[in-house]
Amino acid sequence: MDLSIQLLRARIAKQQLNELDNDFKNLTSQQQVLQLKYLFQSALRMDVKYQFMQNAATHILATNQLPAEFISQFTQLDELVFFTPALKVNKGFMTYNEQGNGLLHTLFSHADESTLPFNYIRSLMLFESNEDLLSALATPNAQGLTPVACYIAFANKTNIPIKHEFSALLALIEIEQKQNSQYKGNLLPFLQPTRLNEPTLLLSAAYLQRPTSEIARLVKSMN
Repeated sequence: MDLSIQLLRARIAKQQLNELDNDFKNLTSQQQVLQLKYLFQSALRMDVKYQFMQNAATHILATNQLPAEFISQFTQLDELVFFTPALKVNKGFMTYNEQGNGLLHTLFSHADESTLPFNYIRSLMLFESNEDLLSALATPNAQGLTPVACYIAFANKTNIPIKHEFSALLALIEIEQKQNSQYKGNLLPFLQPTRLNEPTLLLSAAYLQRPTSEIARLVKSMN
């Protein structure tokens, strides 16, 4: 077991939350990721300690920046739910790695059809003030792709999202493009004929605001 986890467990056992943020500052970025992952995984294993572990993560990130290495591993809706209080405090939604990816880019790229994040994110925007989340939704990565474009281009999709998730996704597209529509055309070069199944085609048409027949023709001509 890494020493950083041993230290974290010792602090938690003694409920020394005030020491966690100072410990975190002295860790390597890899150890910081290990500690954050440990808090999340422990919360999932022990429901009775979920709130305590979430508060510990929020306490740490209230005075520390989110490590960039954490972004590439942020792939589950459960992680988003767990870390939301911390991300709102430390502007974590606006943290990016060297590839220009933020948490939403990674989360959307790896979205699991059984646990899609769109309705949850839309709810955060509807019922809570979160300007950073709004901005993150419309921010392109180094490839010029917004989080929604990453979902369309890279996530495994065998079906159109279920009704409430599909409705939320369309709302997120609208929110993104009201802020900035200049990047939506960047999606086209990332659409591959071998991956252009019906769900991807329909979602691409909705995102690009073009007929499906035109999308299919353009993708074929570019590959």
